[in-house]
Amino acid sequence: STASTTSSSSLAPGMSVASQTAAATPPAVTPPPSGGGVVPNPKSRITARMEDKVLVTRTADEETEDGRIRNREAMAKIRDAWVYKQVRARVNEFTEYKQSLIFVGTWNVNAKGKEESLDEWICKDWGNDGRYSPDIVAVGFQEIVDLNAVNVAVDNKTQQRSQYWADQLRQTLNSPKRLQQQQNNQQEQGYALIMQRSMVGLLVCLFVKAPHRHRCKAVASDSVGVGVMGMMGNKGGVSVRLQFYDSTICFVCSHLAAHRENVAGRNADFFNVLQKVSFDIGDEAVRENIRNGSMSQWASGSSSVGISDHDIVFWLGDLNYRIDESMPTETVVDLAVKGHIDQLRPLDQLNIERREGRVFQGFEEGQINFVPTYKYQPGTDVFEQRPEKKLRAPAWCDRILWMSQEPKHVQQITYNRSERPNCSDHKPVYSTLRATIKDVVVERREAIYKELLGLLDRFENQSLP
Repeated sequence: STASTTSSSSLAPGMSVASQTAAATPPAVTPPPSGGGVVPNPKSRITARMEDKVLVTRTADEETEDGRIRNREAMAKIRDAWVYKQVRARVNEFTEYKQSLIFVGTWNVNAKGKEESLDEWICKDWGNDGRYSPDIVAVGFQEIVDLNAVNVAVDNKTQQRSQYWADQLRQTLNSPKRLQQQQNNQQEQGYALIMQRSMVGLLVCLFVKAPHRHRCKAVASDSVGVGVMGMMGNKGGVSVRLQFYDSTICFVCSHLAAHRENVAGRNADFFNVLQKVSFDIGDEAVRENIRNGSMSQWASGSSSVGISDHDIVFWLGDLNYRIDESMPTETVVDLAVKGHIDQLRPLDQLNIERREGRVFQGFEEGQINFVPTYKYQPGTDVFEQRPEKKLRAPAWCDRILWMSQEPKHVQQITYNRSERPNCSDHKPVYSTLRATIKDVVVERREAIYKELLGLLDRFENQSLP
């Protein structure tokens, strides 16, 4: 059977754009394995290695009445592998796809925090009447406290400053003006904070629009310090993840190594955060992921997932990549002041490192069409050039990238900087993206499992001596 198109009346209220269902012709069923092993998929060496590992048995072989040797554990794993492969191949038959808007913002606040509206930054893409309000809002901050030795070692002000910024976001998203716009658009009103995570100067907050709150599951967070001594929280990453409907989404907010010349340090910090972040989502969430066709989750045999295990990953923050040192600081300043970004963009260190395959492999970033976001005189729109201050080359330190298991499932709509608030030496950056979200129809999925298990039973009965 093929999936039918869902009518708009069956959508969850507030879901952006009309829902669309993939109608796919069922693929030919691969015969069940007839011998002692699973034939690896040549297109996925990683999956093949995981399957080899998971097929290692812990129980002893036994001899049947007709003299054959078998291992019940191995046979069970082989059967499971075959079933899950068939389910994965037929995922479009039981999955409907919906379009959702996701807002991602990042700002290094430079330990500032005066009362200043966040509306121009957070709500810029909503439209005059709010009809484009996002379904998910993820915002990351860096340097919410001064990164001095006391704060790094004791972490004593982080909780207070985290609460301040979380409250500022909540008030912005749920202001009377925004609630009225949602009411006018016949949308259920308000945003709920479903998770926040902080570490020294880092904070990430995750909000969802009220109608979707009940479809958020397996919410988890983690933090990794990679700063002083390779472990302190002055540099590193804070992460939150969730299952939104039936798509798994991860947001990583990081602050990487500073100084213009320290490209290798930034690359190393990225890999440390990528490898060390781990979310324990629990056995129930794991079983659901496997049932929906996650071969990697089945093969790992773990209740934990890493950053790269998600359907979609957003990486945001003060990544600290600068303009390559081959261009003198004075020239960078002059070009930035004049807005000649076409001459600066080819020398952006992050673009260079990604192009050479040394960092952020598999991630995408929209083209930068705004002037550098660092370094400004706080409270102004003027690059820092005061004679008593050290002259620093302007740079695009503040970035937003994404990675999707299905590249076509994420399209960037906007990628820009905000001129307000301006109390920091960094400008805020934001992006609105359209994501294709999975919504599994459990009845269709279970019907496929019943069909496959019936086919497997018939094959096994035919194989009996």
